Amino acid sequence: MKENIFLILGVIFFFLFFFIVFVYLKKKKGKPWKKKSVEEIGAEGEAAVADIIGETKEGVRYVLNDYMVEDEGKTSQIDHILINKYGVFVIETKNYSGRIYGSEAQREWTQVLNFGRTKNLLYSPVKQNATHIYRLKKLLPKNTSITSLIVMVQNNTEYIKAPNIIKLSQLKKCLSKLKEEVLSEEEMKDIFDRLIEAKSKVTTSSVDHILEIHQMQKDVENNICPRCGSKLVLREGKNGPFYGCSSFPKCKFIKNSKR
Repeated sequence: MKENIFLILGVIFFFLFFFIVFVYLKKKKGKPWKKKSVEEIGAEGEAAVADIIGETKEGVRYVLNDYMVEDEGKTSQIDHILINKYGVFVIETKNYSGRIYGSEAQREWTQVLNFGRTKNLLYSPVKQNATHIYRLKKLLPKNTSITSLIVMVQNNTEYIKAPNIIKLSQLKKCLSKLKEEVLSEEEMKDIFDRLIEAKSKVTTSSVDHILEIHQMQKDVENNICPRCGSKLVLREGKNGPFYGCSSFPKCKFIKNSKR
């Protein structure tokens, strides 16, 4: 008798479960899953990094998020700048999914998705941040200590061979384990004030900045330095031929030769 009751209850719960699923799916019908845009994914990554860095605290740290700098008619959009007693940290955030393959020397990295069925070329964040720093240096006192950090939000650094590439999970520790103090409170405030003043003079809009990025990519293809506008010339290095800026050593931009 008891077995029959348990059997009946089991059948009732079975049909009740599928009825609930059916109702849920019917309500959801016509409301397709909305895929996040590249901008939304990037913004989520930047928010995660900003949360770890923290906000400006007078005399301890100064933080600038989504900072725009303009130099000789060209702009750089910098995800995060952290100024503390250990120096200036220029932080580029990348919220890429999949496997990322790249090295310090490569201008383009490769993103592999869908078990290898999809491959995308990505502009090297190492070179991107180097351009940011090149422009920032013109605003700051000579010999200011500047550190480049590339934060991979999804912690997929396994196939990247480049310095200062860290996982999101490593960022807090990376910023706290430093020992040598290089800036006083007065120097920190001076750097912050300089950057705020420079930002107030930027006239380029976000749309113009995106168009400028596309133009920069064309310039590199045509052997024009994206940083200073000088010609890229073919040179021989210890690792083979490469294209270097003709304004070297003032500008140290390089591009790999495809020979």
